[in-house]
This record gives sequence, C-alpha cells and structure tokens, in this order.
Amino acid sequence: MANTVTTSTHRSGPVDQILLCPACGTQNEQPRTFQFDSGRGVTAWARCNHCDTYFLTSTYDPQVETDHTRHMAWGNEDEGAALNQRRRYGFVAALDRIEELGYGGGKILDVGCSFGGILLEAKKRGFECAGVDIVPEAVAYVQGLGISAEECSSLHDCTLFSRQSPADVISVLDAHIYWPNQPAELRAAYDLLRENGLLVIRAITKSALVTAGRFVGSFSPGISRKLIRRAISDHRFSMPLKSLLNTVEEVGFEIVSASPRGTRDTREMPLDTQAAHHVGTLLWHGLGVSIAPSTLIFARKKQST
Repeated sequence: MANTVTTSTHRSGPVDQILLCPACGTQNEQPRTFQFDSGRGVTAWARCNHCDTYFLTSTYDPQVETDHTRHMAWGNEDEGAALNQRRRYGFVAALDRIEELGYGGGKILDVGCSFGGILLEAKKRGFECAGVDIVPEAVAYVQGLGISAEECSSLHDCTLFSRQSPADVISVLDAHIYWPNQPAELRAAYDLLRENGLLVIRAITKSALVTAGRFVGSFSPGISRKLIRRAISDHRFSMPLKSLLNTVEEVGFEIVSASPRGTRDTREMPLDTQAAHHVGTLLWHGLGVSIAPSTLIFARKKQST
C-alpha cells in the first residue's frame, strides 16, 4: 500500500489514511503528518500515535533501498572499507561487552554488515562470523574476506542460521532504522538465536532532536531544518529509546543493559557530538531521560516455557 501524503512542514490536520508504523507495527488512523528535509530529499513523514516514532510514509521497495544505499558512504566499497577502520573503536566496545556477557567465540550474525566492520574484529577474537546485507557488492566483499555472507532484504530470508542451527549473537549496528517492519525483523532474529542467545542493537536515538527541530520551526526555520536533517539523516524512522526497549521486550527478549556508553565510533568525534554523548549518558543513567544520539542495547532471548 502506498503511504505517501502531502503535508506542511509543521503539524497538519489528520489525514484520511491508515499508516503502519515501521518501528512498532501499529496501524495509525489519522496520524500527525509532516514534510521533512532529509538525506532522501524533502519527504513525507508521520508520527505514530502509539510509540511517538517519526517515520517515512513512502512504500518500502527493496530495490530502491538497495540503490539508495549504494550511494551512501557505507554502501560503496571504497568508502565502506575505509569506514571499517574509522569505526573500529565502536566495534571493539560492542565486542568487549559481548565477551563480558559470556558469548565470546560464539556464532555471530551481523545484520546490515556492509563491508565487514564488526565481523573483521570478531573474526580476530575467534568468533564464527556471518553477515547479511541488501547490497550485493558488500556481500561479495565480505565473502572475499573469508566470512560467510548472504544478500537479504529481510532476516526472514536468511539461510545462514536457523532454529535447528542457531546463532549465539545477532548484532544490528545502526541498521534497525532502515527496517520496514521492525517487530517482524526482531521476531525473525528471535527465531535465528539459540535459547538465551544475545541480540545487540546499536540504536540511533534522535527522536527528541526531531521534536526540538519542530519546536523551533515557527521562529527559526533554518535551524529547524538543520536539526531535523541531522536527526533523521537518510533513516526510515526515528524512534524514542523507551519505545524501542518496549518493542524489543514485546517480541520476547529480556533487556540486559541499555546505555549510550560504547556507542562512539571513534575517539575523534566533533566536540558537540562528544558533549551530547556525555550529557546523554549522565541523564539516561541518572534520570532515565534519553537525549543521547545513540544507545547500545543488549537483550537476551528468553527461555521457552
């Protein structure tokens, strides 16, 4: 179903349309709608009445998404391979925590593996590695590194692991915000994990920045556009952290930890981004307020009863 709507930059009247929220899976009647300038151009967005996620309303097309990704830094070989080195700091932090939780040396599947990033580091540590991605060139590159990889637009199509031959760890680093149906993909991840298997999500948590951008729009349109574009980049949705944690739990996972700590890709981040991480970490752990730009989530698959 095509979900594109025509709206103004700020809140509009309700639309005579039902839209599926890709973040929580809820059907929205008469959602609040907007037009935002993002990494995909000026596009139509809505805000979920259930989980407060901002989401792109256009229909998801795997081929269109693949072509779009090819034009991003992480979707072409030259820049993607270089990003592996620049983001190594974040990969190491995630793997350190995975090992602390007792999953060292296990079978790890990276979703949205791009050009191998975390898998290269995991292989050095003795993990049995595999990855999936929608870009065939990225999949071929990872295979060339001696790592199992498969072209998939959904985890439902993954054949690298199964209920009979499950993974110990599934990592989703900065990739969940491109899913057309997050609950469905989380359920697929659940099915591919062993009992007590670990799900790792490095989540983009900038929905508060979108709201801030909307707030200043009436008196500073330029700053508004800058904030919103920075918040959503080329993502398909922007979900509040607490809503994401609830969605993960509803699928059948138990949250082990969630923190902005360990989400910095590099030590050489801009000062304003470093400040956002530090302040966001303090507010999250002190008051339960989420304003950090990203959060590292570890969730364990509950045992069947």
